[in-house]
Amino acid sequence: MDYVKVFAPASIGNIGPGFDVLGMAIEGLGDTIEAHRIDQRTVRIVEITGVDGQLPLRATSNTAGIAAVRVLKILKAPGGVELRLHKGIPGSGLGSSAASAVASGLAVNQLYGAKLSKSDLVLPCSAAESKVSGGFFLDNIGASLMGGVVITHPTLKTVFPLGHIPQAIVIVVTPGYKLLTRKARKILPRKVKLEHVIANLSNACRIVAAVTHQDVRMFGTAICDVLIEPVRAKLIPGFAEVKKAALRMGALGCSISGAGASVFAITDDPKRASKIGSAMQKAFSRKGLAATVTITKMDGKGARVL
Repeated sequence: MDYVKVFAPASIGNIGPGFDVLGMAIEGLGDTIEAHRIDQRTVRIVEITGVDGQLPLRATSNTAGIAAVRVLKILKAPGGVELRLHKGIPGSGLGSSAASAVASGLAVNQLYGAKLSKSDLVLPCSAAESKVSGGFFLDNIGASLMGGVVITHPTLKTVFPLGHIPQAIVIVVTPGYKLLTRKARKILPRKVKLEHVIANLSNACRIVAAVTHQDVRMFGTAICDVLIEPVRAKLIPGFAEVKKAALRMGALGCSISGAGASVFAITDDPKRASKIGSAMQKAFSRKGLAATVTITKMDGKGARVL
């Protein structure tokens, strides 16, 4: 195989209470990699499209390039790869850097015999993600690779896919305000209250149970984070008003998507989805921020060859 085209979906890290443990892939948004096999044992990123601003073409500074280098090394590949990356994820907080790494890692694996499983690709892709994010976590990488909702274990460095809830409607609102993951991790508290830890553990477990039982309402109402959200909310102008607007319009739950600045909400009612999104968008607007609304569902497939 000399050419392959791969898509990796956007993802929502944490899903509210599951900090660095839970992740969820979403449909529609994502990154696409076109990869060509080359004789030289190197990685070249020749083009990046679909983004505002310039991402680095240098392979050692781009998550797509870093993942490609690591997968080539694992495979002991006799050649290299040339990459064209199309970014299809707006703003921040939707696993953009993870999707690039996942799409690239899977593409290189396909070009050189598809010898690695998706589980095998977790580590090389997460190493790429951690270089730009300022921390090691697997929630975005795992969700983008496997699809659906995943549980991750940062210490054991494993990802466990749970499946997805087809009936769940995900509303994502992305303001024109970039928030770097590295910055959002730096402000996290070193000491937390035990009752807050217990509350988040309880809600994270409810999310797992909800996916297992295909219960949309349990899933939505479990999205309650009393540990991390109150701290990170200060970094997102108007977050409190956006969340109130979503819940007032009937959202089952609402929280920060990953490190932000995107915010997501869940409903089981197709008629409410656009109203929830519009209310959230208007709340951002009142703070002087334009925002895009994406109404979507969980992506049950994860990264795949197109």
